[in-house]
Formats: sequence, C-alpha cells, structure tokens
Amino acid sequence: MPTVVFETYHSNYLEAMLSLYNAETAHEPHIAVLQPDQFIAIIERKTYFDPSTVLIAREGANVLGWVHACVTPGSESWHDQDKQAAQIRMLIFSRTHLDIGALLVREATALLEQRGNTTQLGIHAQVGYPFYRGLWMGGEPMGLTQIPQIQMALEVGGYKNTQESIFMVATLTAIPQAQASVPIELIEAPATMQHPTQRESWLGFQPMRTRAILNGEEVGSIGWVVIPHVAAKLGAPCMNIWGLGVAEAQRRKGIAAALIANALRSAYTQGARFASVGTQLWNAPAHATYARFGFVPVQILIGRTRTTQL
Repeated sequence: MPTVVFETYHSNYLEAMLSLYNAETAHEPHIAVLQPDQFIAIIERKTYFDPSTVLIAREGANVLGWVHACVTPGSESWHDQDKQAAQIRMLIFSRTHLDIGALLVREATALLEQRGNTTQLGIHAQVGYPFYRGLWMGGEPMGLTQIPQIQMALEVGGYKNTQESIFMVATLTAIPQAQASVPIELIEAPATMQHPTQRESWLGFQPMRTRAILNGEEVGSIGWVVIPHVAAKLGAPCMNIWGLGVAEAQRRKGIAAALIANALRSAYTQGARFASVGTQLWNAPAHATYARFGFVPVQILIGRTRTTQL
C-alpha cells in the first residue's frame, strides 16, 4: 500500500488527472478524450462546481486516482431546484490499484456524509447529469460495466446496484426514413431549458428538441444533441438521443420512429456519422424501435445508491 495523500482540486493537478482519465477510458469510443481546456470550459466553469468536492489521491507527484463527490440540484426539467442530491459523479483510478479506488470511495462518502446527506448516489441517473453530460457515454453518464474497477470500488464502499440501462449505438451510413400512420407535423428547435442547473449541464453543447404535433397538440418529442468531442476516437461526431416520449393514447402509430428518423436526418446533415442512446434495460419496445434504425446494444450502465446507517 503506497503512502497516499488526499488533496482537493487545484488546476495544478489537472493535466495528471486527465492523463489518468484518458488512459483508463481509452478503450471506450463513446467517452471523449478530455483535455484541460475542455475540463475548465465544460466542468469547472459551472456555477455549482465546488473544487473542494473533487478529491485527488496522490503519492508524491503521481496522481493515482480522483473522485468527484458533489451536492447539486437535479439537472432535468422535472427536478425541484430546492432539493439537493449527494452523488459521486466521477471516479477514476487504475485497475491495477483497487486499493486506491476503495480509498477514494471511502473519502468521497465521508465528505458527503459530513455535509448531512444520508443517501448518496454512485454515478446514478436519478437526478440527471450535472457535470459530464456529452463527455461520458453521451447523455447518460452512468457507471460502465466495461470499466469494472469502478463497479468494484463502489460495491465495496456500500453502493448497491439500483438502476440498470442499456447503451445502444448505430452507424449512420444513410439518411433514415420513417413515417407515422397519423398526419403529424415535426417542429425542430433548440431545447428549452427549464432552470439554471439544466441549462448549465449542457454547457458547451446545443441540445435540440423535435416535437410531433397532431391536430394542434403535442403528442410526442425527442431530445437530441450532436456531440463533437468523440470525433477524436470515432472519426466523426456522434448524435445522442437524450429523451424520447409519446403520449400514451398516440402510441403504436409510428410517431416515435418518425421522431427518431427526423432527428437522425438532422444530425447527419450536421456531420454526425454515429448515434447513441441509453434506455432502460427492461424496455423491450424501445429496444425494438431503436433496432429498426441499426442501433445495437454495446454496454450495460449501472447506477448505484448507498444509504448511511443512522
């Protein structure tokens, strides 16, 4: 066991932090290569970023791992901004240093407990994605099963699996077509952000929303965004679907398929040649709809929860 010192975030450590981050995620094509200027522009400049909640484990000048344990409001439109959630949003360490991962989780949990939080989320989607949206698996930054040391460290730290999603990807080789069985109008525009946390969670990106209108009423919509940063790995930008819904009375009429096809076409014209989406592991109808457009499952994503015993 090395002699480990824990420090809070300072930009002097950033280059070493991101070198480790990029090394440990190099095999994941949908995790963007992260450079210091991007970290500063997309993460550090958010008003709710607190450097004291980023803990760095080092031995001498070597950064062995880091964890981002924060307390923020939810980042989605339906979240109450008066409610704060305690969560581990990022955890990076070498798979050859499992002891470091366990120490990082212990220190992060203690930090969150000291701030009066009895429930802690571990890379969970429950309150959205306030920091790493668009950089880590598109719109749904949850814990990857293909970076197993993260799952191991959280499990040992008492964070239990409480949410599972499937991450699906597609290659865009042609402009897809799909038409609903009812006469809908599709209206595309920049997505409206309901509150400051949601707005800032998209810092650096231009999220879009396409609405399906039937007889003057909205019957469905899709949220999507073109992600440029993964082009360094994929060779071209990727379009991510971050929200899709159709009114219950209007389902099974091809509206979801029409929305997906329209969003894929728009993203294709903007240079995207890949697409991704995260959806619930149990949602077979969604899986089948996405499969129509060439989406295939590539990754299980896990969100974890820990409850402090009083």
